Amino acid sequence: MTRATTAERNHLLPLGLILGAFVVLALIYAWATPPLEASDELWHFGMVDVIADTGALPVQVPGVETAWEQEGSQPPLYYALGALLVRSVDRSDFDNLREPNPHAKAGIPGASDNKNLVLHDTPHPPLQGTALAVYLLRGLGVLLGCITVVAVYNAAWELASRQLIALVAAGITAFNPMFLFISASVNNDNLVTALNSLILWQMLVMLRRGFSPWRSLALAVLIMLSSLSKLSGLVLVPVVALAGLWIAWQRRDVRGLFVLGGLMAVVWLVGAGWWYARNLTLYGELFGTQTMVAVAGPRLEPFTLVTLLEEFEGFRVGYWGWFGAVNITTFPGFYRVMDAVVILALVGLLLWLIRHRRHTGRLIPVLLLALVLVTGSIALIGWTAQTYASQGRLLFPYVAATSPLLALGLDTLLRRLRDWLATFALAGVGLLAAFAFVVPFASIAPQYTPPLPLNTISTGAKPVYARFGDVALIAYETPDRRYEPGDNVPITVYWQVLEQSERDLSLYLHAVDAAGDVIGRIDTFPGAGRLRTTTWEPGAIYADFYQIPLDEGAQGRSQLRVQVGWWHFASGEVIAPEDENGTPLESVMLDAGGFAGPAPEPEVQTLVEPVRFGGVIDLTGYTLDENQLTLAWRAAGTPQADYTVFVQVLDAGNRIVGQGDAPPDLPTRYWRSGDDVTTEHTITYQPALEAGEYRLMIGWYRPDDFSRLETASPDNAYELARITR
Repeated sequence: MTRATTAERNHLLPLGLILGAFVVLALIYAWATPPLEASDELWHFGMVDVIADTGALPVQVPGVETAWEQEGSQPPLYYALGALLVRSVDRSDFDNLREPNPHAKAGIPGASDNKNLVLHDTPHPPLQGTALAVYLLRGLGVLLGCITVVAVYNAAWELASRQLIALVAAGITAFNPMFLFISASVNNDNLVTALNSLILWQMLVMLRRGFSPWRSLALAVLIMLSSLSKLSGLVLVPVVALAGLWIAWQRRDVRGLFVLGGLMAVVWLVGAGWWYARNLTLYGELFGTQTMVAVAGPRLEPFTLVTLLEEFEGFRVGYWGWFGAVNITTFPGFYRVMDAVVILALVGLLLWLIRHRRHTGRLIPVLLLALVLVTGSIALIGWTAQTYASQGRLLFPYVAATSPLLALGLDTLLRRLRDWLATFALAGVGLLAAFAFVVPFASIAPQYTPPLPLNTISTGAKPVYARFGDVALIAYETPDRRYEPGDNVPITVYWQVLEQSERDLSLYLHAVDAAGDVIGRIDTFPGAGRLRTTTWEPGAIYADFYQIPLDEGAQGRSQLRVQVGWWHFASGEVIAPEDENGTPLESVMLDAGGFAGPAPEPEVQTLVEPVRFGGVIDLTGYTLDENQLTLAWRAAGTPQADYTVFVQVLDAGNRIVGQGDAPPDLPTRYWRSGDDVTTEHTITYQPALEAGEYRLMIGWYRPDDFSRLETASPDNAYELARITR
């Protein structure tokens, strides 16, 4: 083996290992996400399907629902390639496979349920029909991802001539969980990202070696193909043009510049111009973006700098890991780590720019790559100003600029600290790969896995029974605690399947306060949207877990209950509940703790020096109007049990002639020090009460054993007032 061959092998082997790991990881991501559940995959596949069926591009009509939705406004190259790949696959089951989940929560990563856009009998269907076509297209995405990784590696090599930097750039790309997720999905981003990465690689080669007719032709063809894949391909045109101007000025090669510009113009007009002309003919616009906005839905509020800052989270998180239908994130610490990596890389890149500020030949490639990111970001901001598109993954078409610059910055900073520290960047790439391996199993797949049948219920569950047609609620489990606005109420309901349903039924769980107002709700298919009642097993028991989000603006303090019910979504038919004897139930309410929202300070007519009961409750005032009594209390602690207020009217012989006992709306075991609470009492008097003066006594007692909270009064009953009747 020659020395050159050995050097070449040593050069390619690490890249080969990265590519091999990338393919394995991408296939795992493809397995973890059911067909049609990846970001916009449902509509990207719909576009492929209609072209494969008709051989023609669809015409967009705003307001008309289609299987491709806004993707019908995209340039067609990716979809045409996909159609060629799957046209021989029987896709007649597409409409069945894309049956929508009516309770899907797309774009809401904080939601704990209904991550699935469509209904699945299983998250891993057999490799046939539409499912097979989806996985074939995902395989195409993985192949395009490999091309991107290779192009990023070579772009970084051209930029810095250091294998370490090239490997780090390739690793940051290949093991970015979001890049893996998109690569393993049906998405036209994969084609434009691969083509743009090749363009940037060849642009950097051109900067170093000068013009070449064949390279100019290759760049022209790549730009044409990229602009026929997605509009983000056009972003590179001015950057490549600037690179050509620099080369022409530096090398005094005007002829080479004209060759490059002429080829770019002619090849684009011949290869891609027809699609842009079609847009002008059909929609009266060159790019078709206004039609796309009309189909996807425009922003409903003005887009300002404040809006941009508020939505920066979407850019940041969406670059590293925002899965599913933009509704699944991974461990929060991961994003903070990547934030730190980016900040360190930017510091290092600034140091590099300062160090090489007089070396124009080295400075220009870095500045051009930075210009790519600036131009791409401006284009993305312009797009998200028109519609809701604040996702960092939309910057992937410029990853051959992003990753080499990040790698260059990290290398510069680490070598400035200690030269040998730069090698630790490779260890960081290894850790990123390890984390990327964990994400599908820990964060993605569980969101689509339906609950399995149980043999028994949890020993901590509370037994209950309510039959809803084909299913019975037999128990539930929820923490006995206090909740506040914005909290999530965790609850597990246990269903026993009596018969398999002929229809897919929907379940509701409503958090209800003492006044009967709904302050939190979940509407769903069982299994958090992952289990269809037409598929669950008769006789089986299912544990169904939810977290009910309480309204941020909910007010008042009261006992919290969860109302449970079933209905048929399509018809609106409500399934009436029955008890074990078949007797109709008005509703099914489950105790779920206490709710303590904002409450106004009690307005009372008479203030009193605080009177303490049991060391934990103070009486602060009252209002007495005829037989209506309002008592104002302030918690000095938390009682260990639930107490009821007794209100008694006593005559001269200490006989009870009037009474108005009532518990507080918020049971006392949920009180916290400083809480202000009022209790309302209607005093009922004995008939034919004689005229005279009576004592109004109040206090607290436990309903289960009638023990009273202690206070500094005889019989632990405080004399509140004298009443004349």
